[in-house]
Amino acid sequence: MKILAAARDNAANYYRIQSPFSVLRQRGYDVEVTQPTFESHKTYDVLWLQMHTDPMADILIRSFKDAGKLVVYDVDDWVFEVPPSWNSYHHYFEAGTGRPGERIRFLERAMVMADLVTCTTPYLAEKLRTKTKTPVKVVPNCVMMGDWDTLLESYHEQDGPVLGWFGTFNHWDDWREIVGAVDRALDAVHGYLALIGAPEMLVGFPERLIDRTLIVPAVPMVKFHELRPLIAACDVGLAWATDTLEISKCRSPLKALQWGAAGVPLIASTTVYSDVLKDTFVVPTTLANLEARLVETLTMAEYPKQALAKTWQERVFERHSYETQSSRWLEAIDDLL
Repeated sequence: MKILAAARDNAANYYRIQSPFSVLRQRGYDVEVTQPTFESHKTYDVLWLQMHTDPMADILIRSFKDAGKLVVYDVDDWVFEVPPSWNSYHHYFEAGTGRPGERIRFLERAMVMADLVTCTTPYLAEKLRTKTKTPVKVVPNCVMMGDWDTLLESYHEQDGPVLGWFGTFNHWDDWREIVGAVDRALDAVHGYLALIGAPEMLVGFPERLIDRTLIVPAVPMVKFHELRPLIAACDVGLAWATDTLEISKCRSPLKALQWGAAGVPLIASTTVYSDVLKDTFVVPTTLANLEARLVETLTMAEYPKQALAKTWQERVFERHSYETQSSRWLEAIDDLL
C-alpha cells in the first residue's frame, strides 16, 4: 500500500504530516510526503490530506475515490467557530456577515467524502462527529525528538527570572484573560516576559508589563529552529488556553509538549493540558490561582529546572514523540483498511 501524504508549508502540516510520515518512511513504510497532482491517484493507494480546503483538494479526493482508492482527511482545529479575533477568521467566514465562506463548504465536503477523518484530541473528535458520519479517529500531536534533543543548554542575561510564552496572534483571547495575572506576578518578582512569535499582543498589555517584555518576532515554520534556543533559555514556560471558546478547548496540548521537549518547567491551564500532564510534576492551573502559581514558581531561588524539567523532558520523548509513537499512525492506517 503506497501512501501519499500531502505536504504544505505551515506548522499544522509539519506536525500532522511531515513529521510522522517522515518517521514512517525512515522505517521502511511506503510513504511519500510531497505535493499531490491530478495524476496521483494512478500511483498511490491512499491520499492523506491535512486541512486542505480548496477546489484542488476537492478534485483530488474525487479522483482517488473514483479510482477505488482510500482517502484520509486530517482536521486539527474546530474552524466552524473561529472567533473574529483570530487572523484566520476571514479564511473561513465572510467578515461582517457571519456567513461561512467557501473553505468551510470544502471542509465539510471533504470530511463526508473521506474514508477516515483524523484529529488531535477526543474533545475535537466529538465536535467533528456532529459534522460527518465518516469514522473519526484521534491521532495525538507529538514532537520530533530530533528537533529538541540536540539543543545546547541555553541561558539568558536578564537580572530576574524570565517567563516564556510562544505562539501566534491567534492567542489574543488567551492573553486578554491572563494579562492581568502575568503583569502583577512579574512585577512582584521583578521578572521578565519573553513574548516569542506574537508582538501584536502588546496592544493589550499595560505599560508596566510592556517595559518588562522581551519581543521576538515570528518566523516561518521552516525557520522555527532559530527560536528553539530562545525557548529553552526561559526559566519557566507558560501554555494557556481559555475555556470561553470552543475552538480553544479543541486545541491539542502540543505547547506543553514543546516546553517539555525544551527542558523548561511549565505552568499550564487546566483547559487542554490537564490530561497530558497527569502524573507529572506540572500541576494544571486555573485562572483563579494563576498569579499565585507564577509568583511561587518564579521566586524559587533555585527552581529545580535540571531535575524536574529533565524528568518531564524524558517523559515527553518517551511518550509523546513521533519517534516513539509512530504506531499511532499505523493504527489509523489499520482502521482505514
